[in-house]
Amino acid sequence: MFVGREKETKLIIKELMRGHNIVIEGKFGIGRTSLVKHVSSLLVNKWRFIFVDFSQTPGKMSEKLMKELHIPKMNRQTGKRFGYKSMRYRIANMLLPKGKKTVIVFDNIAKITPQKTIFLRHLILEQHFQFIAIVEHFLPENDLFFLKAQLLPAATVFLHNLNSEDVVNYLRHLSDRHRWNWPEDHISSMASLIGGYPLGMIEMMKKKISG
Repeated sequence: MFVGREKETKLIIKELMRGHNIVIEGKFGIGRTSLVKHVSSLLVNKWRFIFVDFSQTPGKMSEKLMKELHIPKMNRQTGKRFGYKSMRYRIANMLLPKGKKTVIVFDNIAKITPQKTIFLRHLILEQHFQFIAIVEHFLPENDLFFLKAQLLPAATVFLHNLNSEDVVNYLRHLSDRHRWNWPEDHISSMASLIGGYPLGMIEMMKKKISG
């Protein structure tokens, strides 16, 4: 069950429909990746989302994209695997089928090295894809400024803690689903302890379910 974030969900969908890219900010465990996965599930018939771990090397990210985009990794003439630069070129210049648009989601953006700068520029330049960038809260300010400049036009979505009503509704759902029969005062007390922090909510529920 995905909880809350109706406003952020609508904003992301609206900006994607406008052809814009998205930068998502917020502290660790606030639900940035979960939000994007939720959006991708809502748009599954219109859009294709490819999740890529930005903490990996440009070569590894290229391999992931080649696989997801069904681009052959071998050179038919030589029988050898394409190198990183060849993969990057083929990804950036591939002709996407009409119909579904493709959104590349870069997750875990904590640092942008010179090599990753070149990688990003090549993919963005041809404008074949739209992008969602999920940035860590400790990403250097200069890197964040560079990223936003490269992704223009882009909208920034900053995630805060969930509101208490959303947390209470989620706890009620769990209580009903697992037949725990929690009284309202217990649910309110637990919601207060969680404080709207999604990771804290998940960890508390894991302990309850496993215990």
